[in-house]
Amino acid sequence: MKVDVAHVSDIEKRLTVVVPQETVASQFEQAYKELKKNVRLKGFRPGKAPLSLLEKYFKAQVEEDVISKIVQESYPKAIDEAKTVPVSQPKIENAGIECGKEFSFTAVFEVKPEIAPQGYEGLELEREKIAQAGDEELATALEGLRSTYATLKDIEGRALAKGDFGIFDLDAVCEGKPYGGGAQKDFFLEASDTSYLPGFLAQVEGMPIGDERSFSLQLPEDFANKEYAGKQVDVKVVLKGLKERVLPVIDDEFARDLSQKYSCLDDLKKALSDEISTRKRNQAEHGFKEKLYDALIEKNAFDVPKSLIDTQARNMVMETQQMLAQQGIKLESLGQSAGSLIERYRGAAERQVRAALILEAIAAKEGLTADDADFEQQYSEIAAQYGQDVAAVKAALDPEALRPQIVEKKAIDFITAKAHITEK
Repeated sequence: MKVDVAHVSDIEKRLTVVVPQETVASQFEQAYKELKKNVRLKGFRPGKAPLSLLEKYFKAQVEEDVISKIVQESYPKAIDEAKTVPVSQPKIENAGIECGKEFSFTAVFEVKPEIAPQGYEGLELEREKIAQAGDEELATALEGLRSTYATLKDIEGRALAKGDFGIFDLDAVCEGKPYGGGAQKDFFLEASDTSYLPGFLAQVEGMPIGDERSFSLQLPEDFANKEYAGKQVDVKVVLKGLKERVLPVIDDEFARDLSQKYSCLDDLKKALSDEISTRKRNQAEHGFKEKLYDALIEKNAFDVPKSLIDTQARNMVMETQQMLAQQGIKLESLGQSAGSLIERYRGAAERQVRAALILEAIAAKEGLTADDADFEQQYSEIAAQYGQDVAAVKAALDPEALRPQIVEKKAIDFITAKAHITEK
């Protein structure tokens, strides 16, 4: 087998593979042998059909099967021989195959760009100085708990008002096609300014139970889902029930009901204050990393493989779907689709991939690797984050899946240690 690699661009290669005629002949022989055992031709017992008839009726199929098998077997070997690492599925091209002659095919695929990282030492960066949780933040957190542990009770004797929860049968159509998830039964929805679609609250406010309404909503040009932006949605709703939120009293008893670790309201307030401080630290760290990424991207220009961007965008959509699923929400109920979100996330995905490639190049240049102690620390952090046992985390995770995260963190720490940081 002969292998030749052509440099198409910094992120694309063309691999040409030539398979010797002996291998081609052997594959054809094997293919016809398998076909002969399984095919049934009129006038011949199984396994007795002559090769000439098999070639007459099944030549195209056999050629296709042989090409597929040769490519599947030779492509990984050719990649190893060429010492290259594709980051995309190959586009395979060939000019056909003929028994007794050598066969050649080309595979075009994307690779990571070779980056010589620049300007990562001595960066001028700002970091937010973390303040303790204030009274207003604590009050907001307590109010959030109140809302979370509120109960719902049925409403009788009055119409729907802002802040109520309605149980609707709902059907929406845009340009003759179902909007979002289409018709929905017993759709539970809070009557608020942001519920369902812009203008929806104004149309349903004041509805008594059992009432039916039909109306049209004109979506704004800047509507989040571009597929429906500027279009009219025709809505039909029936209000089947009403509920209102009853908020609990925030006192010592409320704190004890939340958890046995709280003996009084002050214990709960202390825990919330610590959570707020931790969240603020995490937000500040996230903001610092974003500034670091911006600085690195500005100083390092290169092409990014489209396949890596696509993969990252799909991962971001999956994370969004999982987050919504935890809240009992389907993406379609928000008038979104996975395809539209992938397009929306593509810019952010490219930025994340670009930053990751630069950090990977810096780690390689500086000899930053992951050792046993790094893995142990990563296992412990994951276990603490999800409240699990370290041993269970180790059993569930492949160490190789953690290696890029560890190395990237080491690269960030390396850059941070050499940066000029100003606290704001």
